[in-house]
Amino acid sequence: MRVLICTDGSPSSEQAAALIGRLSLATTGEVTILAVREHREEQGQLTAALQRMQADLGGPRPGLQTRIVVGNPAEMILLEVEEHPCDLVVVSAHGRRGLTRFKTGTTTGRLARELHLPLLVARHVPDQVRRILICTGAELPSMETLRVGGQLASHGSAELTLLHVMSQIALQPESTADELFASAEGAMESGTREGLHFKEAIRILRDMGVTAKITPRLRHGLVVDEILSELDEGDYDLLAIGAHRRPGLTRWLEVMLDDVAEQLMSHAPCSVLVVRPADRPEAP
Repeated sequence: MRVLICTDGSPSSEQAAALIGRLSLATTGEVTILAVREHREEQGQLTAALQRMQADLGGPRPGLQTRIVVGNPAEMILLEVEEHPCDLVVVSAHGRRGLTRFKTGTTTGRLARELHLPLLVARHVPDQVRRILICTGAELPSMETLRVGGQLASHGSAELTLLHVMSQIALQPESTADELFASAEGAMESGTREGLHFKEAIRILRDMGVTAKITPRLRHGLVVDEILSELDEGDYDLLAIGAHRRPGLTRWLEVMLDDVAEQLMSHAPCSVLVVRPADRPEAP
């Protein structure tokens, strides 16, 4: 996996490198740390930040590169991705601009809307990533989220929870009351659409090399509310969600997925991985 870590030189933006280190990705792939400065006088501050972030990743080594560029942060990051394809972009939720104005022009907000590859937003990075919540769905385009989330989990020992939120209003005419209020275990035993999806998701994760505990979980209610409640109750360190655009999705469903992703990026108490399908060839 090729990883691009971005920093504006602020101490809080260094959480991005810390998270990659906690996920054990620094030693298993190629990593580039991109420092973006809007003014030339920031050179010294960025150089010091790069040195600290390199140390967080185990120090200089083959496969670990650093670069400093000058310009608008979002534009420079998007240009870097275009010129040097990668598999994952990592930023901090608390750089100089943060997420407080997510929809009105922050660097992270623009990246979330314009990047067509996974974006990992680091927030409150713990000393160890112990629990990861992957949001998935039986019909929504969630396999890419599962694949990328599984890649991050496969390098460590974090426990995984697979969460599917079911509306209490039936979306399918054939849905029964029992299905709408079933537990994950009950859905798997009775072979419902959600239960079969859980079984397939667990199989995929095991095939990817995930050996840690995997727990399927069904919640019932509004998607954002239920995910935030699960995060609070489960003390998770990382949330993986999808915000996909692909042929076959109606426009209203695309908008709904993007809105859910934006709300969770703004309000989740932990780091958030937002997965979009790549519209370019994968990096070798």
